[in-house]
Amino acid sequence: MINEVLERAKKSKVIYEILGLSKEEYDRLFKQYLEEFNGIIRTGRFVEASIRLLKWLNIQDNEIDLDKLIKGVVVMKVLVHYLNKSKKS
Repeated sequence: MINEVLERAKKSKVIYEILGLSKEEYDRLFKQYLEEFNGIIRTGRFVEASIRLLKWLNIQDNEIDLDKLIKGVVVMKVLVHYLNKSKKS
């Protein structure tokens, strides 16, 4: 699947085309996943949010090690930092 997506990415810059979806299906999935992701962001604690993010990405409990957890914390802290920064602007 990854190679197919990368090949389509060479031919198009439109996300739903690259993913091989109709615009309607992409819009539906995007809205659903955005709502789920917003719930993760609002968790309020970086480690807990990181665990929720990893599980949301379908990483099983037994696959979550310290390295993945720290990377998740980095993602959440940077994201929250820039969200807060954009609110002040």
